[in-house]
Amino acid sequence: GKSVKGGTDLAGAWLVPGLCDAGCRLGLVEIGMEKDTHDATAGENVAPDARAVDGYNPRSELIPIARINGVTTVVVHPSLSGLIAGQAALMRTDGDTLFSATIDPGIGMCVQVGRAGQGGDEGPKTRVGVSMKLRKVLDEIELPEDKGKKKKGNSDEDISPADQALRAFKRGELRALIKVERADDIERVLDVIANESLNAALVGCAEGHLLAREIADADVPVIVGPLDVQPNSFQHRFARYENAALLHEAGVKLAFRTGSAHGVRALPTLAGLAVAHGLPFEAAIRALTVQPMEMFGRDDLGRLAEGAEATFFSVAGDPLQPRHPVHQVWIQGRATSMRTRQTQLYEDFKVLR
Repeated sequence: GKSVKGGTDLAGAWLVPGLCDAGCRLGLVEIGMEKDTHDATAGENVAPDARAVDGYNPRSELIPIARINGVTTVVVHPSLSGLIAGQAALMRTDGDTLFSATIDPGIGMCVQVGRAGQGGDEGPKTRVGVSMKLRKVLDEIELPEDKGKKKKGNSDEDISPADQALRAFKRGELRALIKVERADDIERVLDVIANESLNAALVGCAEGHLLAREIADADVPVIVGPLDVQPNSFQHRFARYENAALLHEAGVKLAFRTGSAHGVRALPTLAGLAVAHGLPFEAAIRALTVQPMEMFGRDDLGRLAEGAEATFFSVAGDPLQPRHPVHQVWIQGRATSMRTRQTQLYEDFKVLR
């Protein structure tokens, strides 16, 4: 019942590790209809050295809105179009500079198959073309340590940034974040992952429930989302709200994503939707906290434990219920501001003059 510094009474409140949106465009897009505020793409079909962190705006008005809803870390990725869109970054939803907001500027290589892999003027136009080009890109990545292959250089310093990134991707130093939705595309991707021994996670995976056992047997984690995706496209005709529950039941390790910028604040509610359709509550919390951090090798984040980073929030009750307000958010042990542009406008106009 003691009050914390600043006067917040935590009696009866829940303390929850900071939530992670494991795939979004927060900080890369500000206003949907204003293209001058869009910095989420390199515009090429294969752009392995494009980095989402290079377009990230730590002063985006959308970041505090995500933070006051309990989202303290985000995996920010380029727009997922084209065969290789570039590198995702792990960011904090706090800090006015890139240095203070960045946890890791390159935690995954974003790869797209199916329709998403067809982006760019020079990109393939069919699934046949996408698969052919992906195999070609992978085959052309030459590692100095591979015996019997012609070396491009004596070390990684002798080659271009793009080739350095591709080498890190093939070695597994950069996790392959493979955007895939349709069941047959998932099968093809699992085959590529096995043949190339990629350190990979599936992203999106709207029809993953149709192959839940195969994904689990391959020991490939899935970053599911958006969690409310509808069967409104030929790319995911069999999408259903029970997707996360069925993947979990099969033994697949999960994280959640919104794929959005403005919609990051809704992540806890969307996780609640998955719970309402069969996902155990504890599994949803783990998919929002510890499991995405484990996927990216950051065991110091996403948990309340001795030795872990003090990043958490207090909430009036079940954090997946939108009726329970977040009281306060702490990042790296520091209480963060609960003010946003929205709260400021409310204060300015709650009394009409």
